[in-house]
Amino acid sequence: MRRFFLWLFMVILFTGAIVGGSLAFLYYHIGEEDLPPKALTFAGQTLDKPVGYRWNVPILGGVVWRELYYSPGQAIQTLEPVTTGQAELVLAEDMTESATRLQLTNEAGETVFSGTAAEWKGFTFPQNGAYELTIQAGREESGARPAKAYGWYQYQCRFAVEALPQITLSTEEARQGDTVAVYLSGFLGETGDAPVAETDLGQIWFHPLDTGWIGYIGIPYNAPGGEHAITVQLGDDALSASLNVGASSYDRLTLGTQDNATEEANAQFRNKIYGFYSMGNGERWWSGGFTAPVEGSIFQPYGAYLTAADGTSAGQSANLTYLTSAGSEVKAPAGGRVLLAENLLLTGNTLVIDHGCGVKSYLYHLQDLAVAVGDTVQQGQVLGHGEQKLIWEVRVGNKSVDPAKLTKTTGGLFYQPR
Repeated sequence: MRRFFLWLFMVILFTGAIVGGSLAFLYYHIGEEDLPPKALTFAGQTLDKPVGYRWNVPILGGVVWRELYYSPGQAIQTLEPVTTGQAELVLAEDMTESATRLQLTNEAGETVFSGTAAEWKGFTFPQNGAYELTIQAGREESGARPAKAYGWYQYQCRFAVEALPQITLSTEEARQGDTVAVYLSGFLGETGDAPVAETDLGQIWFHPLDTGWIGYIGIPYNAPGGEHAITVQLGDDALSASLNVGASSYDRLTLGTQDNATEEANAQFRNKIYGFYSMGNGERWWSGGFTAPVEGSIFQPYGAYLTAADGTSAGQSANLTYLTSAGSEVKAPAGGRVLLAENLLLTGNTLVIDHGCGVKSYLYHLQDLAVAVGDTVQQGQVLGHGEQKLIWEVRVGNKSVDPAKLTKTTGGLFYQPR
């Protein structure tokens, strides 16, 4: 029995020596080549030479860990000038935004940004000039199996910001009935008042973004084809762009007799409605695509060539006419504020909803009204009930656009700057 225990002890001792030796071999053979990928991209330029690091590397699936540490040095990489107001950071594989921090200082040594990679996405350089940036990029311990290394690399770089103001159109080729976004970027520092635009396509109201300004142009059914110049003044900077407008194809319809189209009714309509065409602001209350205000089929499409009952031309349709059942719910096509809720001689119960940036919905021939002037409405909120026909018109300033396109989220109202 004594020999057995001695033998067992020797086996355990020998096994422990083998395991311990294996662990020691693995432990001391873990080196820099076993660390995660180093390369990340900042402002389109590669940073692949960290000045220091601290990583915990798993051995045997995370049973044992080895820390590898290299004290950050003073080396600094010089980058090419950054010519935009923001600089994109693209992390290496498996690195996380939450475990990555950046600190940016200006040429006076003042810290102008300190935060995570997620917070960096919304940062705009305050002005042109020289900067130094320290990035500590890595990942946290996840507890996942198989275990992965966790820790960080540190990078240091210097660069100059030489941002130039830019004007970008959501499209350079538009058609009648479309909307087009005008995006201004690259403006650093204080710019004072909102941008001022000039174009024969109508007035533009600009909304401030973290990355610049955005405004919208309505291209009506009768917009002249060809090139249209757009110039924008913001502070001391003047920008210009060109938009090419093409023709759209429209149907032809014959109208019935409009008994309520009296001189008095037309004058009241002009007095109540036309003033909204020149009203606008820098707010934006819509988000995502517009929705049809009522269930039903479109009887009169936007832009249709209209013929009066006596055979004479009645122009073109600036709106959509829906056929629906009497008493059906009329809902807000997008968020906004009620500017008018009134019964008019020409258009019956009428609503005007301001969606911001000069964009407004005009709803005609409601059976009743469930909102009042000054109310804030959300998309899909019930505004009242309809008759058998409901008219929906959308204008950017005084320029009508095709509402059907807005329900398909096409056009500049849904442009997302990059």
